[in-house]
Amino acid sequence: MNESVFVIAGVYILVFCRVGTALLLLPGLSNSRFPATLRIFMALCVSLTLTPMVFVPVAAALSRASSMQAAVATELVIGLAFGFWCFCFLHASRFAGTIIATVTGLAGMPGQPIDESDPTSHLATLLSLAATIMIFASDLHLFSLAALVHSYDAMPAATIPAGAWLAENSIRLAKDTSVLALQVASPFIVLVVVTNLALGLCGKFTPQLQIYFASLGLTIMLAFATLSLLFPGLARISTEAYSSWLMENAP
Repeated sequence: MNESVFVIAGVYILVFCRVGTALLLLPGLSNSRFPATLRIFMALCVSLTLTPMVFVPVAAALSRASSMQAAVATELVIGLAFGFWCFCFLHASRFAGTIIATVTGLAGMPGQPIDESDPTSHLATLLSLAATIMIFASDLHLFSLAALVHSYDAMPAATIPAGAWLAENSIRLAKDTSVLALQVASPFIVLVVVTNLALGLCGKFTPQLQIYFASLGLTIMLAFATLSLLFPGLARISTEAYSSWLMENAP
């Protein structure tokens, strides 16, 4: 009886280590606006819910583990890696908003931080908040937990994953999400390049006037008009990419 209790407690601790560390970075669920006690309670409840689903493979891995401390450390690393991979998609929205604010001349206007502790531009806050809302509206936070359960197939419990494999996946996701951010910001980059080219030609014809500084407000107005037209599609790009990645990892 005592041995069974220790096994159940050990399995729950290992599941909590992976789930709890993943919840530190999962989009939406890791929002700093949630109190720390609430997030800890949520991690405890989610771990308790997921434990019966993965009890058999985790218990078998625990029996083969050299020590409980090594198994806990391994689960912490795996949970952080999974959370970082999911966080990259939310960070793509912030990165895209920062690029848009920079090219349109709005980078000097820091915004009110909503989903993070550090202040950022208004556009980065707007895009990341829209992506977070769409994640909850489309139940992608539940698919994230399903992918976390299926992660035991690719990364068994208490088994140290290859460092090269973790690094390769992290670098690939960081690269893909950076390209995704550039795709989101590409209409504004093209708009600013074309506008500045036209203003440069106008400045050649009227060298006495400072065309660039006089038309800076026009550039910002064009950027806002473009944002109002393209915002629904821009807000969906990173969310759809996140959904596709989850579907591949949580069939």
